[in-house]
Amino acid sequence: MLTHGTEARNFDALNEELDALGAALSVSVGRDAVDVSATCLRDDLPRIVELLAEVALRPTFPEDELERVRGQALTALRQALNSTRAQADYTLRSLLYPPGHPYHHRVLGTEEGLREMTREELVDFHWRYYRPDQAYLAVAGGVPVEEAWQLIEATFASWEPSETPELAIPPVEPPPGRVRRQETLPGKSQADIALGLPTVPRRHPDYETLRLANIVLGRLGMMGRLGASVRERLGLAYYASSTLEAGIGPGLWMAYAGVNPVNIERAIEQIIAEVNRLREEPVDQRELSDARTYLLGSLPLGLETSGAIAFLALDLAFYDLGLDYVDRLPDLIGSIAAEQFQEVARRYLDPERMAIAVVGPEAPAGETSPAPVA
Repeated sequence: MLTHGTEARNFDALNEELDALGAALSVSVGRDAVDVSATCLRDDLPRIVELLAEVALRPTFPEDELERVRGQALTALRQALNSTRAQADYTLRSLLYPPGHPYHHRVLGTEEGLREMTREELVDFHWRYYRPDQAYLAVAGGVPVEEAWQLIEATFASWEPSETPELAIPPVEPPPGRVRRQETLPGKSQADIALGLPTVPRRHPDYETLRLANIVLGRLGMMGRLGASVRERLGLAYYASSTLEAGIGPGLWMAYAGVNPVNIERAIEQIIAEVNRLREEPVDQRELSDARTYLLGSLPLGLETSGAIAFLALDLAFYDLGLDYVDRLPDLIGSIAAEQFQEVARRYLDPERMAIAVVGPEAPAGETSPAPVA
């Protein structure tokens, strides 16, 4: 809704001006933050900064645009509800993060929440939480630092904070024992599996080691050990991999696979076997070296545009990592020993406390799905 009308111009007028400048302005929403970003030619920077401030600070949330955006959001939510992969992801999170926890919910929201949301609620939320003391701004490209700073300071000088307390993200503990939920999506031919555990925030000292361990487990080459084992060697999955998310609150490690429904149990068993192997056997030096190369080699590829550099700067500030983080990273990664992989895997990746989500078609006649484990 931020780009759908401001105090100075409506949705159409804003887009006409952006088109005339050959510029782009967009808003994206994550679990921890909202990003308002813009791309433009060097000479158009003053005008784009004005438009960015207009969108971020002075939206009007017009009723007619609210109804249009509401319809788009409901369509996106229905598509997610009809996706076995998206449903497995959400089901896993709902098992790990209790109701009321910010990470329990979909970023898309709920159908009830979307249908009942009012303009007044949007205005109130914007006033409370869009505040300068919680905001970060980065500029990257062919503009001198002093010039950019003067422009930003002049444009945003009148932005005053609200007195709303900062939002806190509470910690969570893994389930006391393994939990499982199996859901049916009629008409599907594929099942999706997600196994996971809560882990550490982005600034935790174990994060980099856990990230390297996850690269070995589910990212290297054909999606790491999981891809090599579950998909390539055993042929149990169309894809198999793992991911590690980390933000200001408790992170999430998740392994996932898309499978023929007849292979659900064997795929789960093999994923757990690979996690146990990481916990029980030292990573060999070749895998350790490959994981370091994968991580450090991906950095230059992710910094090929001014926009990517700006987003990296925002991440470094948002998570308080220090602007020298990229310079420090090679030494940080190089100091991690193979034995530390086992340590973090044993600490955070306990299969006996995992949540398991399975979403797929109805079981064929005569077959029964496994009962939930609680």
